[in-house]
Amino acid sequence: MEHEPITAEPRQASTRPAVRPVVPFAEMLDMVWPETGLQTSSRVSQRPRDTLGEDDVVELEIDFVRLALTPLEFIQLASFMRMTVDGLLEQHPGLQRAVVNAFDIRD
Repeated sequence: MEHEPITAEPRQASTRPAVRPVVPFAEMLDMVWPETGLQTSSRVSQRPRDTLGEDDVVELEIDFVRLALTPLEFIQLASFMRMTVDGLLEQHPGLQRAVVNAFDIRD
């Protein structure tokens, strides 16, 4: 009995167009949090002001994880994270100090 090798690549090249067009990215923010060493960055499809659409990409990178989302998906994720933080701080108000320290700018 002969077995075919298992491959992760399709046997035939895909002919369908890319889901999202490839455009240059603009860096939005790149930070390393000093308290934890968490590396975070964000970038977005480079477009003229107020022309970002659902075919564009907002890319978030958190340490070694990269998320590529539509602008609407990004806004929904950000809203979810905000509600989660609010709930966490309501249950554990002592963590508020971490929020203040994160944005304490020293000269």
